[in-house]
Amino acid sequence: MAKATDQGTDLWTEYQVRWEFLTSLCGSTPADPEVVAAWLAARQPRVKPAGALSIQEINEEVMASIERGEGEADQNYSVLVFQRHAGAFVMRAATVRAHMKDCARVLSAQFIGRIQGERAFSTRVINGAYLDAREYWIPIRRPTGEPILAADGERDKAIHVRGPRGEPLNALKRFEFINPPAVMEFTLKVLGRSVSETDLHHLFTYGGTHGYAGERSDGEGRYEYTLRRTSTEAPTERTTTANG
Repeated sequence: MAKATDQGTDLWTEYQVRWEFLTSLCGSTPADPEVVAAWLAARQPRVKPAGALSIQEINEEVMASIERGEGEADQNYSVLVFQRHAGAFVMRAATVRAHMKDCARVLSAQFIGRIQGERAFSTRVINGAYLDAREYWIPIRRPTGEPILAADGERDKAIHVRGPRGEPLNALKRFEFINPPAVMEFTLKVLGRSVSETDLHHLFTYGGTHGYAGERSDGEGRYEYTLRRTSTEAPTERTTTANG
């Protein structure tokens, strides 16, 4: 009898995607438990899906994966770190999909547009491109395959925000960073013909310039990519830099 995971495989075209970072990859998960709780609460859905974890349970899961740095963050100081799994630096697969959605929306609005009778590019990506459900954590490695066990350093950055009454507030944040070369690899599943290989090249070419994870406005998180189709007998491969 076929396993459930083997059924309906003809629905999907699978690709192996590799990002090699050209600029620093920066941590973006708050290290302070109270900050994490507020950060998650602000992002929770209005209605909790059946069987979903509570904010407290998710908070505990996130904090369990973080090896704390020295000291605690106070209200005027924020520390942003990488999550750890089995002692190594990782990123959640959901952050990659969020990056893809963001890039798809920009391309749909400003570059690709909509062809009459077809669904919008962003809709096709959001509803038709998924990461492999078995890859919850995506390791951050060196090009040799060596896992990254420690950040290359930490940086301090002044930030300017507005208080509840609109008053200007100044704060300081510190974030971990990993210098290039660093790579991430993941499996991408595309539903039917909803997203073509050309669409994926558009998506990751833009995404490589847009940047991934923290400090994108400072040019961090930029990458070049390799896209390799793995679910056909004749895989195709193309490598493109962030400059196209």
